[in-house]
Amino acid sequence: MNRRMKTTLARALNIDDLAAIAKRRLPAGLYEFIDRGAEDEVTMRENAASIKRVFFRQRVGVDVSQRDPSTTVFGVRQSMPLAIGVTGLSGMLAYDGERSLARAAAAAGVPYTVGTSNFAALADLKPICGDLLWRQIYPPKRRDILEHHLAVTRAAGVRVMVVTMDSPVAGNREYMRRNGFMPGFKNARTWREIMAAPHWMFGTLFRYMLDGGLPEIADFPEGERRFFQNPAPHATADDFTWDELRDLRRKWSDVLVVKGISSVEDARIAADCGVDGLIVSNHGGRSLDGCVPSMGALPRIVDAVAPRVTVLVDGGFKRGADILKAIAMGASSVMIGRATVFGLAAGGEAGVGRALEIFHEELRRALALVGRRNLAELSRDDLEF
Repeated sequence: MNRRMKTTLARALNIDDLAAIAKRRLPAGLYEFIDRGAEDEVTMRENAASIKRVFFRQRVGVDVSQRDPSTTVFGVRQSMPLAIGVTGLSGMLAYDGERSLARAAAAAGVPYTVGTSNFAALADLKPICGDLLWRQIYPPKRRDILEHHLAVTRAAGVRVMVVTMDSPVAGNREYMRRNGFMPGFKNARTWREIMAAPHWMFGTLFRYMLDGGLPEIADFPEGERRFFQNPAPHATADDFTWDELRDLRRKWSDVLVVKGISSVEDARIAADCGVDGLIVSNHGGRSLDGCVPSMGALPRIVDAVAPRVTVLVDGGFKRGADILKAIAMGASSVMIGRATVFGLAAGGEAGVGRALEIFHEELRRALALVGRRNLAELSRDDLEF
């Protein structure tokens, strides 16, 4: 990393600062892919707004000189109650982006979740992250692909499998059809935006082209890895039911997590299916617009299934204090998506590291100001909502 980049990242004091750098560096359509939601983006906005409507009841007169934001999730110690969630096309936001995310996550001591359309192989990422590497899949339309995913994940030694159930069909992201940033790059506007983003064009796109061409999906079967030209094998199942999740539970002997829960009813069904964890999520407002915001759904779901099931949450978390609110509500950890890929686009591995450093600093500061020394001391008594 050159001195100019180091200085730029050091001046980023919060996640919004990293987002501003990313916006300058990326083609406009690719930035929209990260930053925006579905349809009228009501749920995306409410995810963030609902967190801010929860307030702390600050306690004073407490010795907070020794503070520890670490926690244990699924039997693995991590430095803070944060995991990097799945973010589509992360391998296109910066050259070798998935390895950059993995290295930064491992250095910070937090989990990294690799998505289905990963350009870096699980087997290559596992030595970097160890047991902090998680695997996410969308239930594929072709069930043989599901069996393939399970086999590859087992072979890599990854323990945590996350199944996303909130997107049986793709959300309506009209801006993607307008800007052309989708498989194929067929929109002339796309190429104009690429030309207007020389840092990304030379630092990411051209590096891939010089290295043999656009990346392929590493962990799909041979002959079906061309994400950009042939998306058909990657189609998500619109007929995946709870019965099939029960069957998956029988096949997967390690940690099974279901993502995309926003109702108490579904949380209870997931628990009855035998999952180890669930993620309260509406896909970051990128799937069903008008879905209940995650923070609004969280307390009822915690009350319904915890501690039998480990509850995590995502959607709109950009501050360490936001994360503490979710922990006080009863969540075990918070999944971060946009924040870390803003860092990736802003400065590669160092940018992701800066995002995680910001969260860690804010968590420690917020613990002190709330009057708590560790996560176990937090409860809903610390909140007004």
